[in-house]
Amino acid sequence: MTETRFKHAMKNQFKKMQFTETHKEAVRKCIHEELSDHVLLPMLQTMRSGYEITQLLYTKNKDIVHSNEGIIYATLHRLEQQQLIVSEWHENEKRYVLSNKGVKLLTKLNKETDKLPTFEHLLKEVRYAND
Repeated sequence: MTETRFKHAMKNQFKKMQFTETHKEAVRKCIHEELSDHVLLPMLQTMRSGYEITQLLYTKNKDIVHSNEGIIYATLHRLEQQQLIVSEWHENEKRYVLSNKGVKLLTKLNKETDKLPTFEHLLKEVRYAND
């Protein structure tokens, strides 16, 4: 019952709102958090396999994993190409861990995260802009 009312309210409220490109981009960043560096890099402070990372994401209920496990390996490959992580083979299993560059980026991301606006704050900005 509550979910139905919530969906109805969301449809009606968002029809009335005008989002600027800045707001749209900020909302996209908040929503796309799913497999960003903010999620994977902290997991790679210790050496893990792709399977272990997948299992951790399942336990954290990251929906993107349920629909496409391959994205994890594509993201790991990207991070490796950017030299943010390094990999080693152990007993027929590729394992990943942060590189020094990755540790520095994670430290920087943690500091920046504290400065990011919350999703609720972005919605308040939109409401005030539309009043």
